Amino acid sequence: MDHAILVAAGTGIDKEKLSLFPQKILCGVPQLLRLIITAERIGIRRFTIIVEEEDPSLKELVRKDKRIKSEIVWHKLGSSVKLEEKPCLILQSNLVINTLALSSLLNCSVKSNEIAMLVEESKDAWVKTRGNIVEEVFLEGGKAVGAFVAYGNLLEKSILNSLSLKSWVEELAGREGVKAVKVSDGYWMRLSSSENSVKKAEKLLFSYVGKTETGWISRNINSKISIPTSKLLVRTPLTPNMISVTINLIGMLCGLFYALGHPVIGALFLQIATILDRCDGEVARVKLMETKRGQWIDTICDQLTILSFIIGVPLGYYRISENPWVLALGGLNLTIFLFFVIWSFYFLIKYTNSGSLVAYFNVDKIIGEENKSLIRRLIVLIRPMARRNFYSLSFLILAIIGGYPLVLGTTSIALILFLVHQVEDIIKLRRLKPAKAI
Repeated sequence: MDHAILVAAGTGIDKEKLSLFPQKILCGVPQLLRLIITAERIGIRRFTIIVEEEDPSLKELVRKDKRIKSEIVWHKLGSSVKLEEKPCLILQSNLVINTLALSSLLNCSVKSNEIAMLVEESKDAWVKTRGNIVEEVFLEGGKAVGAFVAYGNLLEKSILNSLSLKSWVEELAGREGVKAVKVSDGYWMRLSSSENSVKKAEKLLFSYVGKTETGWISRNINSKISIPTSKLLVRTPLTPNMISVTINLIGMLCGLFYALGHPVIGALFLQIATILDRCDGEVARVKLMETKRGQWIDTICDQLTILSFIIGVPLGYYRISENPWVLALGGLNLTIFLFFVIWSFYFLIKYTNSGSLVAYFNVDKIIGEENKSLIRRLIVLIRPMARRNFYSLSFLILAIIGGYPLVLGTTSIALILFLVHQVEDIIKLRRLKPAKAI
């Protein structure tokens, strides 16, 4: 199934006038573009968009967006149309949903006189079902999502007349022609004419973004600052890549202050950059701007921040101690870090389709559970401590209670452990046959 019909005319399952929503801005993205891009990500390549009236500005909006690669056909409500006699995805224009929920619809099969309707698995659902058959659609409520799969030609008569998705579904439900496909993750809503509708939708989008973050500290502490910041950033013209570079400039101040003899201030800047480091990803996800290039820019910027830390700590410590061993240890740390960066980037290019260092831990899948040594099993247990949201907070605490010695010593121990980890990765990967990127 590669064809979708986007209904931006008539009324929806909730009786809302669907022409009100295509250009409504949600987190900086017009609703119609959000719906098209979301559908493209599950494999849709052709769209028929049903509109009330010809609107050149709406067509231009879609044409100018470089993310949209699909074939677009526009059709005016009230005129005859010939649609395919095979299953199509049908979406009403006020639906906010993720790819996971829509994917469950694409996997269902329908007959030529049936509809598969996405409904939320909930006790107060406003559709009455018997097994997976929808028997009745009630007038009030909101648990029918507004996404369907049906043969395209089933809509032809409704498009020629005043299109009402609710009446369309009710008519077929009376003939036991509607199947329920249940979605249970709760990530969906329909925009309405209410003033609070967009705010509610943005809250939904950011709540979903927060759940995708890795690490307890990141999800439960850092997000309390990053998400409100991202909500402001989506209203600016700043792209995620611009945000990544800006955060890196803030992060690199940590090395400067460490080198100048202010370890606590340096650690504080590293922590601030770590918290804000979530923002580029959050903005990218809610604005549907995630790209592999953006992953690489974020990763490179992160490493420049850490590089400033690796260099700044021993320089600042040497200024107050004049101990040559401090520089020697700093040089060792720098060497290990550069090895880490070179090998990690090589691994991402050769073994993954990602530019994010989070993908490095796919190495476990490639090597396999049976090839884990004792030291590797121990390192896997402490691996969460290697996440930036953990170690940046740890270095702030260490800088406050112990200054340079604790920070430098802990950095050296952590880098040596990770060096052992990576050397073992290299040895084991060389023994395996070339793997397909994952």
